[in-house]
Amino acid sequence: MIDKKEWQNYSIILKKTLNLELNPIALSCRKEPIVDSGNEKVRICKAILDAAKGKTFQICKENNACFGASWHLGFQRMSNPKIKDMIKKFVVEGEKLFSTYQALDNLISQLGDVPDNSNSYFVLAPLEKADYKPEIVIFVCNPESTCRLLTLVTFIDGMMPKIKIGGPTCRMAVTYPLLRNEVNVSFYDYTARKICNVDKDKLLVTIPYEEIPKIVDSLDGCSAGRAKIEYPQEFREFLQKRLAK
Repeated sequence: MIDKKEWQNYSIILKKTLNLELNPIALSCRKEPIVDSGNEKVRICKAILDAAKGKTFQICKENNACFGASWHLGFQRMSNPKIKDMIKKFVVEGEKLFSTYQALDNLISQLGDVPDNSNSYFVLAPLEKADYKPEIVIFVCNPESTCRLLTLVTFIDGMMPKIKIGGPTCRMAVTYPLLRNEVNVSFYDYTARKICNVDKDKLLVTIPYEEIPKIVDSLDGCSAGRAKIEYPQEFREFLQKRLAK
């Protein structure tokens, strides 16, 4: 019997402890393909959901189905002014996600640059089945599990993640955490939620893989994991005195 890789075991532990309905997702950006991409066109916002349900995907410039993701994942540069203006018009007047073009420009100015990934491959797979060590792990979960994950993240050193939640799903759940090596939360952008039929109670939490072993090691010490909340004697007495007044 082949021993499970460490991240596969982490997936089993976290799924059970946090009562996750869906699998955590292993994601890496690679320079060489490692699985067969096939000919099917793929939207990464939908692939995240399907990977959480057990499928494996490899997304590249050739099979990417979303024009916005082409830019946000770095497959193509949006350098043509006419195309830029056309996209902005769609986002402001079509999707109606921003009140003005200036509001859209304000958001874009906060997103930062995206590396050239025109020859890269984004590989997504259930963490429990992934054959490769991921760079980031994406959790599709409800608010309670999100709270527990973020509590476990801050439990380690008390440092709050620099979370940014206002941009496109692929940018905030994939590109930003990969580039900044930072924990992030995405509620899915509203267009993606509708296109992908995202359950109303689901959102995305992305955690750099290097944090995952620390989180697992913290489960027995943190109340967001398995530890029980305790009231020291002096604190119980203090509360009782307050209640008696």
